[in-house]
Amino acid sequence: MSRRFVRSIRNISATPAEIKIKSATSNDSFGPTTSDLNEIALLTMDNKHLRQIITVLTKRLNDSTKNWRHILKSLTVIQYCLLAGSTEFVYWVQNNSYLIKTLKEFQWKDSNEIAYQIRSKAKKITSLLKDDNLLQSKRANYHIYRTKMSQPSSGKRSSLDITRTDDLNVQSLESPIKLTSDAPWSRATKSMEIRRSIDWDGNRNVGRGSDEISRILANIDEE
Repeated sequence: MSRRFVRSIRNISATPAEIKIKSATSNDSFGPTTSDLNEIALLTMDNKHLRQIITVLTKRLNDSTKNWRHILKSLTVIQYCLLAGSTEFVYWVQNNSYLIKTLKEFQWKDSNEIAYQIRSKAKKITSLLKDDNLLQSKRANYHIYRTKMSQPSSGKRSSLDITRTDDLNVQSLESPIKLTSDAPWSRATKSMEIRRSIDWDGNRNVGRGSDEISRILANIDEE
């Protein structure tokens, strides 16, 4: 029975948001694409979709080592949505940072390269969460970069231009991000047991992020 068939059965009762986030953080050797990340970032603007997304991300981050793609791709989604997602998503990540901090020490004897990628992403996200001003600046830079990329140039459209720029919650990008006791996501979600058991049948092929995603994040840093 193929993995794709099993996944289709499981998704029968799933919502579009659940299908999107599960697909973007699957065990497939490809993805998530820039389009996937943009769609997920926009979905976080809706509280119902946001709950579904963070539920899946929490499970993925707590997954066993043999499902390392779940972990690595979830970190990619989080890294992107911290810049492009809703402030409620940011509140959730800030208040559940322990899910990411534990990955700073991630080890897998079967592949040092995979372990390094996961540790590296976890460290970058953790550093960003410690500095509200830096996070605010990067979110503002993302908005500027996305505006530039969505402007028509020689009749071409960027893959970032999946919706009009003014559809984004611009106010949330410009207002200071502070974790307060009355924030919608200030209450930490129930901690799940973190399993890091070694599985020796893991795939050695490391699924690197696409060049476009890396370029986007690099350009935001340079703004």
